[in-house]
Amino acid sequence: TERDRVLTEDEIRELYRKMPDAGLLQSTELAVWIALSTCCRIGELSQAKWEHIDLEKRQWLIPAENSKNGKPHTVYLSAIAESSFRKLKALPGESVWCYPGRNDGEPVSPKSITKQLKDRQRRSDDERIAGRSSKQGALLLPGGLWTPHDLRRTAATMMVALGILPEVAERCLNHTEENKIKRIYQ
Repeated sequence: TERDRVLTEDEIRELYRKMPDAGLLQSTELAVWIALSTCCRIGELSQAKWEHIDLEKRQWLIPAENSKNGKPHTVYLSAIAESSFRKLKALPGESVWCYPGRNDGEPVSPKSITKQLKDRQRRSDDERIAGRSSKQGALLLPGGLWTPHDLRRTAATMMVALGILPEVAERCLNHTEENKIKRIYQ
């Protein structure tokens, strides 16, 4: 199903205010800001390894095997993205993964991040689910439910609204150009 949910600037500010009291893992909170500031997919972020992050150069290489289009993609980190990755790196524990799973040999499932965010958007009158967060409704926003993928859409929409060429926004999203001539020559 095609979705068109884009968070407004006011909603992003509200999300920023609500986030500390939402009872999220700090790594999940950082995932929200990294996704919003890099246009990445949560699956790409959950599979990121520290060897692909260069904080000094402010670059993140998404290798071909982690990229939806099967091509490597370099993400240039803004100050917010760099700061978020530094905070993530400072969290306790050593791992090759930016988001380690329970078994350090593999990354966390992207569903884990999505589930935490969805849990905090359940209405307080929804049925309680055993073993889930007691912070129901903590991240509800006026425009309705939102997903990690909506953060990606929001970032691209805001880029274009600021006057950035749509073609540049598409490259930031690591979309493949549909027009073969454009793709080859531009």
